[in-house]
Amino acid sequence: MFISDDSRGGSSTSQRQLARRLRGRGHEVEILASSVDSRVVRPLYLHQVDLSTRLRGSRVRPLLLALQRPWGRRLHPVATPDHDTWRAVVIENAFRALRRRFEPDVVVAASIDRVSWRRIHAQLRATGTPSVLYLREAAAIGHLTITGAPPDLLLANAESLARAAREAGYHCEMVPSVVELGASATATTRESVVLVNPIEILGGDRVWAIARARPDIPFELRESNLFTDAERRVIEDRIRDHPNMRLLPFATRPADIYARARLLLVPHRVDNRPRVILEAQNNGIPVVASDLPGLAESVGPGGVLVPNADAPQPWVDAIGGLWDDEPRYEATVEAARIHAARDDVNPDRIVDRFEALVAATVAART
Repeated sequence: MFISDDSRGGSSTSQRQLARRLRGRGHEVEILASSVDSRVVRPLYLHQVDLSTRLRGSRVRPLLLALQRPWGRRLHPVATPDHDTWRAVVIENAFRALRRRFEPDVVVAASIDRVSWRRIHAQLRATGTPSVLYLREAAAIGHLTITGAPPDLLLANAESLARAAREAGYHCEMVPSVVELGASATATTRESVVLVNPIEILGGDRVWAIARARPDIPFELRESNLFTDAERRVIEDRIRDHPNMRLLPFATRPADIYARARLLLVPHRVDNRPRVILEAQNNGIPVVASDLPGLAESVGPGGVLVPNADAPQPWVDAIGGLWDDEPRYEATVEAARIHAARDDVNPDRIVDRFEALVAATVAART
């Protein structure tokens, strides 16, 4: 059983593609993920969690914990691409019912918040069910260093994350995320710089000064289904003052994201390993990204790294260096294609490794 707080982003897509491949190998697989946009139940539940945490040691705390268990536990089956998903507002509460229904041999958590992981981890320890924690974001290291809830098997989708876990004192295996490239493959017209999900934490606010400095370059901001209405309105308001920029709606066909891309811009402020880098490079699209460890791993020779700073000039120089220099651009295109074809991101090899590591963990616990 896979469990996640991310039901819409790249992490959930990779998780579903991994689940579908495991199912194809004869495994029974279920996925539980958080429901989208809970504006009442989840905030009230977290308020109760905060209260019970502050009252640790109090005689009323067991009562508070008991009162929290029914919140957000209702399950809704959703037909999601690659593999169906169970959704609930509070996954740690819904997990109790789902666990009794399916009795999983192993539970794999990824892109999950600390409250959910701590409580699910406690349930797994109580039942003796093997646990796997799959680190996909730098913040997930907090499950080890802050929450202190180590799993039976610790995986990371980037070597930089695995190294951080090891430095924190935990054994960790590196298993890249499954990224199936067929749906995103396209013949691009190479006429614009593309940025996917331009929110602040992913450096989306940096693009305005960059686009202003290069009015001759078209910039496409690709809406992600992680957008809130407020974030969308802010971008729509600002884009009116930038004639070389446009906001495009969420693409149900991944290939549409790259149809006009000459470069992919990834100015993230947080360290991760987004699947869009591999998808772009598979199409021969060089990447300009923040110089953060996970991004550096992903980009390799197929692009340019820029110091993780808000000053626009280094970004302008990096983009211009590829955009204006055709021989350099063509060489980077070829390097991007070669890097995307490396063996360690081959989905079959990734599933082989994941399956072997999890099977060994289940066998050891049994």
